[in-house]
Amino acid sequence: MGRYTVGYRLVLLVWLLTGWLASHLGAAEDVTIPQSWRGVLDAGGVKLRLRFDISRAAEGRLRCDLISVDQGNARVQMDTCQIKSGRLVCRSKRLGIVLDGEYQAGNQQIAGTFTQAGQSFPLELEATAPPAPRKQVETWHGTMKAGAREFEFQFRVFLDTENKRSVELDSLSEGLGGLHVDPMFNGAEVEFEIGLTKARFEGRYNADRNRIVGHWIQNGGRFDLVLRRVAVAETKSILPPARPQTPRGPFSYRVEDVEFSGAGEGVRLAGTLTLPRLGRAFPVAVLISGSGPQDRDETIMEHKPFLVLADHLTRQGIAVLRYDDRGVGASTGSFGQANSRDFAADVEAAMDYLRSRPEIDPGRVGLIGHSEGGYIAPMVAARRDDVAWIVLLAGTGVPGDQILLNQAERIARVAGTQAADIALNRRVQQVVFAAIKKSGVPGEVRQTFEAFVATLKPEEQQHAIVAASRVEVSRLLGPWFRFFLTYDPGTALARVRCPVLVLNGSKDLQVDPDLNLPAIRAALDKGGNEQYEIHRLPGLNHLFQQCKTGLPAEYRQIEETFDGRTLDRIAKWVKSARE
Repeated sequence: MGRYTVGYRLVLLVWLLTGWLASHLGAAEDVTIPQSWRGVLDAGGVKLRLRFDISRAAEGRLRCDLISVDQGNARVQMDTCQIKSGRLVCRSKRLGIVLDGEYQAGNQQIAGTFTQAGQSFPLELEATAPPAPRKQVETWHGTMKAGAREFEFQFRVFLDTENKRSVELDSLSEGLGGLHVDPMFNGAEVEFEIGLTKARFEGRYNADRNRIVGHWIQNGGRFDLVLRRVAVAETKSILPPARPQTPRGPFSYRVEDVEFSGAGEGVRLAGTLTLPRLGRAFPVAVLISGSGPQDRDETIMEHKPFLVLADHLTRQGIAVLRYDDRGVGASTGSFGQANSRDFAADVEAAMDYLRSRPEIDPGRVGLIGHSEGGYIAPMVAARRDDVAWIVLLAGTGVPGDQILLNQAERIARVAGTQAADIALNRRVQQVVFAAIKKSGVPGEVRQTFEAFVATLKPEEQQHAIVAASRVEVSRLLGPWFRFFLTYDPGTALARVRCPVLVLNGSKDLQVDPDLNLPAIRAALDKGGNEQYEIHRLPGLNHLFQQCKTGLPAEYRQIEETFDGRTLDRIAKWVKSARE
């Protein structure tokens, strides 16, 4: 929900490919260290090749770039890189990644741990020579239709100084570039395998060797794909997508960076408060983000929906507070060790802070939650009578296990996934969810999972779904997921007494309106709340964009960040609530 499709995904894959590249460098120390380090991370039985490139910036500070070779050579520039007392420590605060290892200069090794979002894995790195210089010698273009989607691919072929060929894939329609390809050339036959996705292209050159006719094979699907060779000069760049709704100053309202104490030890939340320029005693909205580590703008694929929403509301006379999640951006604390109750407590801290501000009407403090935020808002409103109103944007009304089973199946079906693969994924999810709900003990959950895998057919055991799930099990044992899996939002909704606006897109594949809206209505009715509106908005996806399919992969392709009519609806309703 929120930023991610919550389902089976690799530990590194989602966060490394989202484009969150940091720009800060660590403190310099007078240590000479090799420039390139390689190692294999064993993440729950799935091995990922990682490379760390270390260099010095002009001012002498160390810079560290993490490259995940098997996940499309996805690159993340770490925020800090330091050597202290014989230890190399590199951090990406935004992604929750920490490399902490003992630097053994004598044998040119680093031995330590790789941690992401609270999960730690042993990792040993060895110094290696930097990759040989190479030159691009070929470019190939092709378009593939898969179910309701169309993909534009570009393969780039390189030749290094040792006459060795390498290939990279750009998925132009998805904005992903430089994906690592393992190529095999055998006369007229060619095969490209794309990392841990287990996707591959099998094709054959024509007589002139300017076309390759073949098939893209992934997760049981087989799709026609014809590649045609073009001049290297025709290589396409992946350009930043247009985002015409992103507000740019100067603004007609006040913008103030703020900080306030969160709800836990060491939690300090940083955010932005926007206030109308004239007047005082304003109504105010606290924006509550969806799942995953989110910044104050709820940035996703260059969209900034919370910035767009805050701008629209503030221009309508409504103050807005949005803030970085704990452990994200400029906020402190641990994101990976928190669950939704902790995030709800942070919302209460935000409310207390706003009530101390003289510009704010303490009787008109409301909450707007998106996705996970859409069930956190009722948690807060159920236990505080000073919540003036709540807006639920794609909020959930049923427990998390139902959300995930429904979400995975609907997305897969629209994406054109084979029925057998959909069924296998559902079986895997059901087994893992049941094990977590029964005990939650890591060893027992993994044992249950492996026992289930042993009952599968040999070809199913080798399926990418099973490989990805083996990694995913570790992440699912964290405090957030265990809470989400069993929490029933209806318990809080039935205790909400303030006005409620519920909005859900008809094409939302992550939070199904047909599953959740009736449950939300039933819970509000059960509690006797008659001050609510529920709207199923035609043609909108999980982000409230006008869309074609509703697939998460479509979010980036859409220039619109937030449907204008929905923005108007929210502003009008908030202004009328408890006037």
